Amino acid sequence: MNMTPDPRCCRARLSIISALFLNLAFTLCSVRAVAPTTTPSNEPTPPPTAAYTNQPIYNERVEYYPNYNSSNYNGSFNTPSFSTTSHYYAPLATFFFPPTPPPLGGPILLFRRYGLSQPETQLPQLLPYVGEPFYAPLSAHLHREDLSKKRRVRLDTYQASRSAQLIELRNKLTAVRDAEPATRARALQEFAAQQTPILATLETEAEALRENLVSGSFIQTGADWNDNRTWALGDDLRYESRVDEFKVIRASAFFASGLSPAQRRLLRELAMEIDQPLTEPTAELSLDAPKPYFFFTPETARIRLPDDLSPEITAKIDAYQAAKNQLKSALRTAIYKNDRAFFSFTRTKALRALADEQAPALAQIEIQAEEIRTLLAPYPRASRPPVPVISESLNNRISDFLREKQSLQRTLVEKFAAIKAAFPENRVEYIRLGDSYGIEIISNRRSSRAEEVKVTALRGELAPFNTEQSRRLAALNREKEIIQKSLLELAKTKLRADATAADVDGLIKHFAQKFAEQEGWQRYRDYDTAVFEPGLSPEQRRLLFADALVQLDLPLPRGSREP
Repeated sequence: MNMTPDPRCCRARLSIISALFLNLAFTLCSVRAVAPTTTPSNEPTPPPTAAYTNQPIYNERVEYYPNYNSSNYNGSFNTPSFSTTSHYYAPLATFFFPPTPPPLGGPILLFRRYGLSQPETQLPQLLPYVGEPFYAPLSAHLHREDLSKKRRVRLDTYQASRSAQLIELRNKLTAVRDAEPATRARALQEFAAQQTPILATLETEAEALRENLVSGSFIQTGADWNDNRTWALGDDLRYESRVDEFKVIRASAFFASGLSPAQRRLLRELAMEIDQPLTEPTAELSLDAPKPYFFFTPETARIRLPDDLSPEITAKIDAYQAAKNQLKSALRTAIYKNDRAFFSFTRTKALRALADEQAPALAQIEIQAEEIRTLLAPYPRASRPPVPVISESLNNRISDFLREKQSLQRTLVEKFAAIKAAFPENRVEYIRLGDSYGIEIISNRRSSRAEEVKVTALRGELAPFNTEQSRRLAALNREKEIIQKSLLELAKTKLRADATAADVDGLIKHFAQKFAEQEGWQRYRDYDTAVFEPGLSPEQRRLLFADALVQLDLPLPRGSREP
């Protein structure tokens, strides 16, 4: 037998073996091209962040073999080539929620203290909208800077109309401030009949703005907090916490479809209740403990009830609280139950049905609140600090001083906000003018000629404005000195003849502390009016209360991408 191997068989076997090795080599090359490299030279190198959103971007060096073709492979290894690919990680949207409204008369941060080099961790542009139903969805658009011109115009138009109605309401309240209670209430009721339809239209527009910012449109982006979420209430009860429910309830007030505006306001109040920290169980049993806060209308407003209420008022308050708690409980149950719905329209349908069911009860809540308000009118405000025993003339003088001081502060803040809104591309700052303060605008170096003409005209308007504010501040300083001298004389008369300088100084400090409390209370005047003033409509109360929160200048919470 001829044992010499056939050269054709050998070539065939070598061809098969070569093909197997080549296939293995190609597989390794493919894996090498796809898998991330571990060599230091190929590690992603982070470049500068992108724009305002801190969007992470990195360049990756990818290795590939350009000459390989499965149909006409030439049997040799190719020299690898390299390409650079830029990866853009689109981060989750960042959402900001409004600050928690303080109780009436509660401690607040009187002034913001921002250093010039301190980075802004909040969005100060959101301050005028702390009472609006679109605060949270608007925050996402402002943070990622995708608010279109059309949306800005719509938002500015809404804000301008709302500000005009607020000015009219304030002017009316000022005009009837010194009238008899019955006359004042009647005049306010007549004005409410005229203004309420306009305010109802504005509230409808606010809800439409909220829906548009959340859902977007064919050519506009949306911003829904639920898009950031990979979990739902009830998915795993072992790891679920009260914080999770708080987050969903709070976000539902701004993002859930199917709810009525009244339900959204009630949900914000419910979120505050869930978020309240639990104190020591017997803390309220202390003899010196004040009464707990009472949630009233407008929603999220909290007050302390007076002492020695009549049984009639107590019964009405109990009925009001029971009805409100029943509505909150139904809302809480519906949101928890439907949070796990697979289809969003299932959840929307359930919430819309609940909104129709609760509408009559929510309207009745407003009627009950107005009855309680009328019954509470003769009682002193439990949250209002006591006034030191001084002469009526000095007390009136101090009240006028505090009112003028608040008016001056409000004038500066409102003027500053109006200029910032009208000239968003330019720097607007407070400046020191001797012993006073003023407002200054600095042009953007890229401003157009038309824009520069407007800025120049504004500077001409600011000159007399700053002069007038300086005059008012100087007059207030002179009045302060007169009041301080009067208080010093009063302190001397109230003490014994042998009183020491330390006794006089202590009494002066006591007066100063009490008047500081009164000054803090002045910042709550609109809050107090919105809650207690008889004759206003619910829409007027909400308008005044929302602006009262703006005037309190509450610290704005930081945003978060994590749901």
